[in-house]
Amino acid sequence: MSASFPMVTTPVPFASKKEDIFVISDLHIASGRDRLGVYQGTENFFADEAFERFLTNASWTVKEKKALLVINGDTFDFLRVTDFPGKVAKSHLKPFRGEIVSAFTKWQQELGRIGIHKTVQELEQSISSRERKYGLETDDYKTIYKLIKIREGHPRAFAALGDWLRKGHRILILKGNHDLELVWYSVRNYIRLLIAEAAADHSLSGGLLNTVLPNLSFADDSVLIDDTLYLEHGHRYDKFAMVLGSPTLKKQPSQINLPFGSFFNRYLINRVELYYPYLDKVRPVGNVVPILVRENFPLAIRIFGSQLPFAVRTLMTNGRYVWFMLRRVLPLLLALIPIVIYALFTFWPGIQNGIALESQLSGIEQTALKALGSVGALVLTYFLARIIGWLQLVEPSSLDDYAHRLFLKTGSQYRMMSMGHTHNPGSYTNGSQHVFYNTGTWIPVIETTTAEVREDGNYTFLHLTRDPDDRLMPVTDQLQRWNDDAGRPDPQLLIRRK
Repeated sequence: MSASFPMVTTPVPFASKKEDIFVISDLHIASGRDRLGVYQGTENFFADEAFERFLTNASWTVKEKKALLVINGDTFDFLRVTDFPGKVAKSHLKPFRGEIVSAFTKWQQELGRIGIHKTVQELEQSISSRERKYGLETDDYKTIYKLIKIREGHPRAFAALGDWLRKGHRILILKGNHDLELVWYSVRNYIRLLIAEAAADHSLSGGLLNTVLPNLSFADDSVLIDDTLYLEHGHRYDKFAMVLGSPTLKKQPSQINLPFGSFFNRYLINRVELYYPYLDKVRPVGNVVPILVRENFPLAIRIFGSQLPFAVRTLMTNGRYVWFMLRRVLPLLLALIPIVIYALFTFWPGIQNGIALESQLSGIEQTALKALGSVGALVLTYFLARIIGWLQLVEPSSLDDYAHRLFLKTGSQYRMMSMGHTHNPGSYTNGSQHVFYNTGTWIPVIETTTAEVREDGNYTFLHLTRDPDDRLMPVTDQLQRWNDDAGRPDPQLLIRRK
């Protein structure tokens, strides 16, 4: 697999049954609200009610016709769910399905509904000390627990999906880099069960057999609808999120083969977001590290000093990713180690003398020294950000170039193409007959130039219908976004930048 352009997988053919198609991506649904209505800092999806109203409007728009909803990757954000049974006292009990049960018993019961049988003791002993700090691993039964928390925190999102199916429409969910656990069949089956509960009018089994199973589909990599519309999430073109090799680890087949970036989301970003919930939503992405260093330098030092080494040690269990990400700079880093050690031993006496001298300076002199130190920190931050960019340790801001190359590589057999992943909505035309759409995201985006939530990039969707020759075509020439305040779709604001 090339780092610059991954191998093209054969897309799964999918027939639309002459439906209208609505394409969205990057919902990033995590653990949601707690019982008091408060979100954790690692939650990204706050649009339950808006999502519900969007689907209601989409169903009304197609009137008597049927529609297909495509969620093109990162529907769920399993990386952001850090809860585990016993996070509160084990004696803590709460109502569930009309009973009073412990969190472990509840987990056991839900697993039993999809044919996974474990004792409460087995579940208790399965959680390691590392998982208690960073969240559960990627086993199928542990992902089921994450879905239990997701369902509890986002009941209206599941109700909206169930209502969509109950009206006779269909859903296609593609896998992204934040929900790689969708590869587990048991995880897909539990999602079907949760949506069937939301869709059932009377009988759960009837709703599952007649409403959900025929109309809810999953896909791993890419899909080709009606030999016209090519869909994939897009993380395969991001060095940070690219999965190398098989979906699971060869030495630990019960674990997902997480890409390089997922380790830092799990072991680093999640910890940072407990202090700065919107940090990973900052755009441009390259400003994340400078903001953290500038706003809370002690926190940055503590996090990078304590969490980063642990993440690196964890990542070292899969040396292939280390080499893949750092092969360009690893020889340079190894060469710099003795230089840094020599410099520390050489300048340490002078640093100690400088600290002692600082206490003898006047107030003005100390202020000037602190200002000089701040300038130095900013310079250091700038070079750190440039190094991260040079290593390609941030996601690409646009997939237009990869779409262009994919059009060329496939002989332009796809008339339309859509991806997500970057959270930046956009469109690109490769000639009048070939169009690429990026459907952005449904989570907040923070623009550092204004320090505000950037609403122009939220709630983006692509709506396709049929032309007189029964071919798929976009309803409008532009992407659309759901304007929840006005209760209507509006044209998506797009600006082409260099």
